[in-house]
Amino acid sequence: MEATTCEDRHMIEMSLPPLATDGTGCFPEIAPRRFSHIGNVFLRPAGLQLYSRSDGGHIRIVRLAVSRDCYEATSGHSIAADPDILRMCLDLRDDRPRGLLKQIHGELAAPGFASAALLEAYGTALIIETARSIAERQERHANLGRLAGWQYRRVCERIEAEGPAPSLAELASLCGVSIRHFNRLYRALTGENVTAHIARTQVSRAMVLLTDEALPLKEVAARLGFTHPGSFSAAFRRATGISPSRYRQQAKWRL
Repeated sequence: MEATTCEDRHMIEMSLPPLATDGTGCFPEIAPRRFSHIGNVFLRPAGLQLYSRSDGGHIRIVRLAVSRDCYEATSGHSIAADPDILRMCLDLRDDRPRGLLKQIHGELAAPGFASAALLEAYGTALIIETARSIAERQERHANLGRLAGWQYRRVCERIEAEGPAPSLAELASLCGVSIRHFNRLYRALTGENVTAHIARTQVSRAMVLLTDEALPLKEVAARLGFTHPGSFSAAFRRATGISPSRYRQQAKWRL
């Protein structure tokens, strides 16, 4: 079975077992060759053509049809015509919308006291939970290409800790990824190379240590993890444009 549909409202739907059927679909106007699995619970966005195909057969569904304006006003969320987001719509994979659609189906099959009011409440909750489900998956998808919050915190804590600067291998290990992948994830999150962060932190620590005139340059270099004072001086000059001794003199004058 093949079909091309375009609805004037958002259709939040669930196939009712045992008559559900597997299918795939794509949005010809957005990504004509990008087919995605159509799950048991899905959303067909308003105003977009959906081409679907399956083995066919008799199916039953429970559906909430809601205007785009009502959906956005209720949830505070809109559905962008983005291939990744539309793919999520076709397979919601969330127990919350599924549970509400089951409740709606049960009430429609056997209406009880104040059925209309209850169905309206279920419908409002379904709109909100569907929007939440899509937004949460969208956020998780966006985070796949960059460091997670806990990974970035570990990296910062290690870079800012006392002692020698960490190696890339150490930082990658803290995040549980390869060095190459770590570099990509870090740059995607911060917009800079991690070595720039390390160098900036080392320079800041060096500036604090250099204000203590009782500390020989050799001791400052050692505390920062440099084997030789000359290496420290060269690194400091590259970062600041002046030597450590010159910076110490200038700091003394400012005091």
